[in-house]
Amino acid sequence: MKKFTVILVALLLAVVSCQKDKVLFYNDVTFVNAVDGVYTTDYGLIFNVVENTSEREIPTDGRLIFQCDVLKSTDIGVYNVRVTNFAVPLTKDPIPAVEEPEADDPITIETGWFSGGYFNALLGLYTKDESEVKHLINAEYTFPTETNDTLYIRIRHNALSELPVDPDDDKDEYSYVRTYACFHLDGLMPSGTEVPAKILWKWYGEKDEGGEVTYEEHHHIINNLIF
Repeated sequence: MKKFTVILVALLLAVVSCQKDKVLFYNDVTFVNAVDGVYTTDYGLIFNVVENTSEREIPTDGRLIFQCDVLKSTDIGVYNVRVTNFAVPLTKDPIPAVEEPEADDPITIETGWFSGGYFNALLGLYTKDESEVKHLINAEYTFPTETNDTLYIRIRHNALSELPVDPDDDKDEYSYVRTYACFHLDGLMPSGTEVPAKILWKWYGEKDEGGEVTYEEHHHIINNLIF
């Protein structure tokens, strides 16, 4: 079974300098939710962007992933940061599962974790070189029921007919790309409920296996934290 890394988020660890101004220096890569230019991490910290060296304008609303230097604590849970890079992940609400999906093309989860009420993932897929076709990615869910105590989340990919039959044979036309995606899980579970969760996705199998293979991971979610 293919494994993906589960990232259990630790609180930020500060390295305090010996200078009188008590400036804090450490690096961080984290998701933030922006509302009117206020950037709040999935763990409730507020990041004030005082410097941006990414050479791109940072959006003031929406979900982002920051690579940043945390410079100084200005209040409890509030920090000045220097953003060195950022990305805008695909952010969507999951949709109810269907018995016959329009497409179920290969896609893989390189890393995945739960935080901030989202299932976050670094996804990998093949796209045709120099094509302007935009692939469709969704997360389908199946609620726990009286006869099933597991929350199923399946990542679906629709390549709109642009995908390699065999990546090794078609590597001159297709490239492997990565993209971040965040699927909002709030409302899928009652508050305080613990449920098993199963994440599923389909990827190319080994040549001797033939076709694609469905992979899965088993976890428990308690208040949107993964174990």
